[in-house]
Amino acid sequence: MERIINHRFVGVALLAGVIVFSPEVSIAEEEKKPSRRERLMQRFDKNKDGKLDAEEREAIRKLLRRSRGSDDAKPAKREDKIHIPKDYDPKKEYPFILTLHGYTSNGRGQLGFFPLARLAEKYDFIYCAPDGIDRSWNATDACCDWSGEVDDSKYLRNLILKAMKEYNIDKKRVYITGLSNGGFMSYRMAHDHSDLITAIVPFAGVGFDEWPSAPKNPVSVLHIHGTRDKTIKWKGGGIQGAKYPSAEGNFAKWKAFNKCEKKTDTSELKIDLDRKVEGAETKVERYESKDGKVVTELWEVVDGGHVTPPRSAARERIIKWMLARSK
Repeated sequence: MERIINHRFVGVALLAGVIVFSPEVSIAEEEKKPSRRERLMQRFDKNKDGKLDAEEREAIRKLLRRSRGSDDAKPAKREDKIHIPKDYDPKKEYPFILTLHGYTSNGRGQLGFFPLARLAEKYDFIYCAPDGIDRSWNATDACCDWSGEVDDSKYLRNLILKAMKEYNIDKKRVYITGLSNGGFMSYRMAHDHSDLITAIVPFAGVGFDEWPSAPKNPVSVLHIHGTRDKTIKWKGGGIQGAKYPSAEGNFAKWKAFNKCEKKTDTSELKIDLDRKVEGAETKVERYESKDGKVVTELWEVVDGGHVTPPRSAARERIIKWMLARSK
C-alpha cells in the first residue's frame, strides 16, 4: 500500500480544531469554507491527485514548525498549564486527568471538545491539556508518528511526574482521555506507563494493529467510537500504509490484556451521548476483572461520526467513570 495521506482523512481530522477554535462560527458556516488542512492540500499537492508524497508532507511539517515558532533544530515550546481547583488544599490528595487533542488541534481545542473547568470544581480533580509538537502526537505508526522526531510518551510521563511534584496528586488515580490522535496516544501511554496510568478514555482512537508486547499492568479502558466514523473507521483501516485495528478488535485485545473476563449485563443501558444523533444512541459493553477493580468498556455510538462532542450529562458520566477507578 502506498504511504499516502487520504484527502478525506486530513480534511475530516481537522474538524475538531476548526469547531473549537472558532466557537462563534456555526458548523454550517464553517463547512462553506475550505479548512486549513484543505488549503494546505491545495498548496502542496503539486499534481492535484488528492494525495501527498513524502516530500510534500515534509514541506507541510516545516511550515507548521515555523508557524509554531520553531525550527528543525529546536522544537516549539509546548503549552502545558496545569489547572487546579479554586479551593485547592495541599493537604488533600487529588485525582489527575490528562486530556489530549486530535491531529491538527491543540490543548485549547481539546478543552473546547471536552470542557473540564466546571467538572474539576465539582469533582475536585487537577487536569492538564498539553499541546503536541506540530499539533500531533507520535502515538503509533498509523497515527501519527510520521517523523519519528519527538518522544511524546516520555514527555507526557514527565509531565505527569512534574504535576505530582508540584501538587498533591493521588498516585493511584491518574487518568488520560483523548480524541482521535489523542485517543491513540492514550493507548500508547497505557501500554508504556501502566505503572503510572490508572485508566484511559479514548474517543475515536485505537492502538497498534499489532502491539509489540502486553502492558506490564492492567489499565482500565472506556473506549468511545462512532459506527459511522469515516476518519478512524469502526471496522479498522490504514493511514500512510500502516494499519490500525477495528474498534471491536482493539477492545478485545485490551480486554485480554486486562484479564477482564466477567461480562456485566448492560442490555438495558443506553446513553444519549452524541448531540448530532437523536435519542439514546450509545450502546454499552462492559467486562470486569475477577475482583471488579479493572474495567474494560466499549461505548458504541450508533451512527456517530468522528467528532462526537458529548452532551453535558454524558461528559459528567465519563468523569465519574474515571474517578471511580483506582490502582
